[in-house]
Amino acid sequence: MKKSEKSQIVIIVAVLLMVILLFLALIIDGARLMVEHQELKRAAEAAGKAGLIVVGDRMVTQVVNAQTAAASLTLTATPAGSTPAPTLTPIPAPDDFYSWLTEDHRATLVAPSMRTLVATYVLGSAEENGFGLSNPAVTEFEVDYPHQYHPGDQHLQIYIRIKRVVAVIFGSILNLDEGVLSGDTKQSIPQR
Repeated sequence: MKKSEKSQIVIIVAVLLMVILLFLALIIDGARLMVEHQELKRAAEAAGKAGLIVVGDRMVTQVVNAQTAAASLTLTATPAGSTPAPTLTPIPAPDDFYSWLTEDHRATLVAPSMRTLVATYVLGSAEENGFGLSNPAVTEFEVDYPHQYHPGDQHLQIYIRIKRVVAVIFGSILNLDEGVLSGDTKQSIPQR
């Protein structure tokens, strides 16, 4: 083998080694960004569930109060010849949970005070998972409850979006030092 052929082989190996290292760097960054995106998505889902737990708790409280009030009604017989007592409206079956929710109950589930309470629990859950507003890498945190609500809807929805700045370790090769990942979720709870 001639000296020029050996030089050519060294150059080819060096170029191939650089290409392999570049692909390896892209694979490492890509895998790390995928993992961080999944963590962000899971944090958004956990925050959404925390908000819906508050809504579910309020629904249960309303139903229990309605059932307790219905059970405490005392009926007395109307004496003959007197004005008849008002007729009672039929009550739902005890196990028919959603039938016990009145429109007034549903209105309290979307009232401003409930929206504030839901947002508080959502933010608290995100903080516990390290993706709250105290994290300097979090650039946007959106809570939309009730999401796209119309009276009469079957479900109450919550939408959460968290955006976070992430460092791209080998991004300097491509002149990219950081990027933004977004994790979002839309969840619902039945109300009818």
